[in-house]
Amino acid sequence: MPAGFSGLQSLETRLVEAGFVQPRPNWVLEIAPTASASPQLQLRRSRILVDAESCCWPFRAELECWPLDDDSVPAMLLRHVWQPAIRGDLLSEATRVLKPGGVLISVSANPWHRLAWRELGRSALRLPSWPQFQWMHARCDLQLSISASLQLRGLVPGLVPVLVVVARKPAEPARIDPIRFRQPQLAGGSAVPSQCRAA
Repeated sequence: MPAGFSGLQSLETRLVEAGFVQPRPNWVLEIAPTASASPQLQLRRSRILVDAESCCWPFRAELECWPLDDDSVPAMLLRHVWQPAIRGDLLSEATRVLKPGGVLISVSANPWHRLAWRELGRSALRLPSWPQFQWMHARCDLQLSISASLQLRGLVPGLVPVLVVVARKPAEPARIDPIRFRQPQLAGGSAVPSQCRAA
């Protein structure tokens, strides 16, 4: 791998590690293309690899229909799944399986950075730009937590090579069932006469 690519991957690893700091999840589900190298994270994780039209490992499924329960994954890492070859809305499916209060981190190459052009050529233009990348997550009702400096640097085309969004699925409020009081009802039937006499 070229030095530029390894530098890009180490930057990506640092940014992803920083996103999972507080609270640190028990494990992470990573979604990535089959051809991408995985970052060196100090977290327990499971991986789902995707190709152009389906999930291909460790199970085979449609890109938008994972065999996972709703609200079952504590943390999610979406890595470079916005490549032009991948056709499907993985973000909606990731939001579905993420637990309320869970962290979702998305990573994409910056379409305006020279390293993206070196790796992808003209197809880099089909990657989401920084405002579009943020909007994609906000429309899924995720709460974005992005530092102001990263937001400003992302708006300058070509300044940062990697776009990273850290978002949290809103926690569901506790469900409180109202107490319903019923009207007292007298039991029907006949009373048994008592043989007890007062002394």
